[in-house]
Amino acid sequence: MKNVLIATTNNDKYTTVKIIFENTIFPSNEFIINSLKTLNIELEDKKEVGDNLNRARNKALFAYESLKKYNFDYIVGLDDAIIIKDRLEPNIKEYINKILYENYLKENEKFAFSRAYVIIDKNKNIYETLATIPYIFKENKDAIVKENSYPLSYISCPIGYDKPVNELTDEERLDYYLKYVKESIMSLNIK
Repeated sequence: MKNVLIATTNNDKYTTVKIIFENTIFPSNEFIINSLKTLNIELEDKKEVGDNLNRARNKALFAYESLKKYNFDYIVGLDDAIIIKDRLEPNIKEYINKILYENYLKENEKFAFSRAYVIIDKNKNIYETLATIPYIFKENKDAIVKENSYPLSYISCPIGYDKPVNELTDEERLDYYLKYVKESIMSLNIK
């Protein structure tokens, strides 16, 4: 079995990406996929700069350099941006409170998430791609910000669904994500 590390402490992001990878490039019969949190590995926080692809690359490279003793076959850096009001905004955290509590979006207004995936293999070969997933805003006064979670899942309604991401079944969530990310992930041609 080969070992993959998703360099995140965010359980929601880890769970989603793990399921996507198991159904695309890292099948569970060949790969063990963990995160920093599942392995209780702590890395120092680095200042994030640039767009989400640059930030994902920096996360992957930092984890690669910092964790050589663990001998992972692949290290994955992830970073999200939000496409909101026709602008790509790399720092989603600046918008969470505006979206959840300050009426920044109108009911049924479209927005999207752009997720950067950067994968580094043992030989420091870098594979990277971006995937965009569209949503519709659904107000939810019960959405709360919790550390290491994804509070926007409470207000992000997938196109064609009448409920937010956090209320989808695992199968519905996987089907929706794969619809928008599978081609991008498969195009990485990881060796």
